[in-house]
Amino acid sequence: MLYALGVLIFAVGLLASIALHEVGHMVPAKKFGVKVTQYMVGFGPTLWSRKKGDTEYGVKAIPLGGYIRMIGMVPPARVDGRRSRWPRRVSSAIEDFRQVSRDEVKSVEDEPRQFYRLTPGKKMIVMLGGPTMNLLIYLVLTVILLTAFGTPASSPTTTVALVEKCVVAANATPAQVKRCTQTNSPAALAGLKTGDTIVAINGSGVRGWTDLTNVIEPAANKKLAVTVLRHGKRVNLTVTPVRNVKYVDGSTTKTHDVGFIGIAPTTRYYYANKGIADVPGEIGRQVGVGLSAIGRYPEKLHSLWGTVFEGKKRDPQGAVGVVGIGRIGGQIADSHVLTVKDKVYTLIGLLASVNLLLFFFNLLPLLPLDGGHVAGAIVEAAKRGRARLRARRDPEAAARRPQIFVDTAQMLPVMYAVASLLILVTLLTLYADIVKPINVG
Repeated sequence: MLYALGVLIFAVGLLASIALHEVGHMVPAKKFGVKVTQYMVGFGPTLWSRKKGDTEYGVKAIPLGGYIRMIGMVPPARVDGRRSRWPRRVSSAIEDFRQVSRDEVKSVEDEPRQFYRLTPGKKMIVMLGGPTMNLLIYLVLTVILLTAFGTPASSPTTTVALVEKCVVAANATPAQVKRCTQTNSPAALAGLKTGDTIVAINGSGVRGWTDLTNVIEPAANKKLAVTVLRHGKRVNLTVTPVRNVKYVDGSTTKTHDVGFIGIAPTTRYYYANKGIADVPGEIGRQVGVGLSAIGRYPEKLHSLWGTVFEGKKRDPQGAVGVVGIGRIGGQIADSHVLTVKDKVYTLIGLLASVNLLLFFFNLLPLLPLDGGHVAGAIVEAAKRGRARLRARRDPEAAARRPQIFVDTAQMLPVMYAVASLLILVTLLTLYADIVKPINVG
């Protein structure tokens, strides 16, 4: 029941993100006078739709994205007689694609309402509206998490989680560890037990694990009076640390010889409070992590390929699709280890992370992604700027020159290639998410 609820919560959140992404495109498009004929969440067969004004609003069967349809996405064919640089068959496909776009213009009133007629700046605003909405969703969710919850943190306590029987050097080999069978650790010999809470050493109160190590490590071969709280009662013990090899804090290679008694602490997990002043720094850190994840995506796809076709183990940090993320959401909700607060925090954080990655992904300068259209608008702005400079030298020639538009229809082969790659990646992740899913520990 909780698993299904987790999947449902994440699915609704993702659909809302998709819907708002498309709103980010539609609102500025309509504001600039572009005719928007469709606003759809999902792909495939239409489950529900309703027309209001010029726009049909609806939901489709496959919730893997969404789109809005604007008339006149590409300009008319050139009339200057220049031949396309593409081979004849490709050129024919481009013109067929252009004709489909042109057929959306139903009347004379539609002519000025075509997308391609917008200025480059307005085109960029329309196409950046979707990713910007994902960024805003991420920012809102993250600010809520940081200010209402804080950030997950942990710290060792003075409560004993484990009492070692043997004194073994930190850099001991497995064979050396196996040969140690005699109980000789100071903690075990002194009678320390799992669950004891150390409250004082040599009569001085102990507030944290650092206080313990600061007293024990310099006290090799010196007796220490230790007071522990056991089942609500104070128990006094005497412990004599021995000199042993330990790793320096935060290192897995550098060692030093210090006092050692042979105990491990329990860990306290909590949420560290964050003020408004801490939010920009934390967001900056997360943005850096997101950029790094996008940069490593080809590596993650290579790992996914190995999982699907070579039978390799699924990388828990690798690429994951919508189905996989939904399953992770279900596992989080169904967890018997996490508290309700942990589950809420993790689910919201997961949705925020997805929106941040969608923001970066959609900005990639490749058609049919939003970033590809933005790149086209930037090229168009550069060409118009260069034409204005030339017009100063020859105003008469400039007056005869037709208005400059970047013909994105010529990028149809690139669009097909990118779309095919996206479909392949979607199918790979879908297969892996169903057959070899990532399981959250």
